[in-house]
Formats: sequence, C-alpha cells, structure tokens
Amino acid sequence: MNVFYLHTSPIEAARMHCDKHCCKMIIEYGQLLSTAHRVLDGTMEWGQTKTGRKAKRWRLPDDRERELYLASHIQHPSGVWVRSSSGNYDWLYNCFVTLCAEFYKRYGKIHETARKLTFPLQIRPQNISMSDMTEPPQCMPDDAKIVGSSLDAYRNYYIKYKHEFAKWKMGNIPSWYSDNLEKGEYALL
Repeated sequence: MNVFYLHTSPIEAARMHCDKHCCKMIIEYGQLLSTAHRVLDGTMEWGQTKTGRKAKRWRLPDDRERELYLASHIQHPSGVWVRSSSGNYDWLYNCFVTLCAEFYKRYGKIHETARKLTFPLQIRPQNISMSDMTEPPQCMPDDAKIVGSSLDAYRNYYIKYKHEFAKWKMGNIPSWYSDNLEKGEYALL
C-alpha cells in the first residue's frame, strides 16, 4: 500500500508510474479511496473474513455499500493521509483517474477497477475535512527517505528500489529517473 508521489501534479505523477505500477496502483488507489468512504461515512461493525476470522467492517448507508471495495489497511499511513483532507482525497482521485487513462493508453483495455470505481469515487466522502492537500507520508525504507520532501523521497525510492523492474511501455521515462540511472546513480542524494 503506497501513494507514489512522483510529481506535485496528480496527472503528471500518474504518467510517471512505471508499467508495473500502472497496473497495480490502480487497485491500491481504488482501495485507499474506497476505505476513505467507508471509514469516514460508514458504521463500524464486526464481520468475518473468508477464513472465518473476526474482522472490522464499515457498512455504508447508500449505494456505495455495494459499489466500493471493502476497507483495508485502515491504519496504514497512506490510508490515514487520503482521508485526512479533501485536498488529499482529490489529489489521489485525480491520480487514480489519470492512471486509469494511462493504463488504457499503454494496454488498449479498460482496467476492471476503473470500470467499477471511477464514477462512485468521484464524489468525496461526506464527512471528510475540507482542507488543503498535505504531502503524502514517506512509506519506504529509511535510506530512501528525504526529510522535508516526499516528492524527492518517492523519486529516490523509485530509482533506488524499483530500477530492476521499472519500464515504460510507451517510452515516456521520467527524466529524473533516466538521468540518474545514466550516471550510474541509484539515488538522488
């Protein structure tokens, strides 16, 4: 679970996701956004997992109950971040929608999560705090973190930890990524 904050613009950030993340993060962003709705607007109750374990569930009082994904990673810093302000929710939703379009551009098909969640998630949770965006938390190994800049930290994380599989099908490799790898550097700092 993560939010790849690769650019301050959610549109540019989505376009900078490598191919593997273009597929995978659509699901994760859908989960994070769905969880925001469930935790902020739902009622907590106890349910069971498929294996019979007792688990907290959040039931929504409207159509979102059947449309959205179940809540997951409730206490994860990225989950807490997305539901802490309307600015954070909007940034991630715009990144999600652009990433869905990017998936279609790269693979010629609509991602199932895009088909299911694009419209239900466009309306913010009713009980979200109406406030500006804050930088996402740095959810990565300590040696990739950069104090005071989540943007630089996430770029650093990509270069340092994702270079073994990071590829861009359409060849739109971010310059901050390719420039550092050409120099043989596996970190920004």
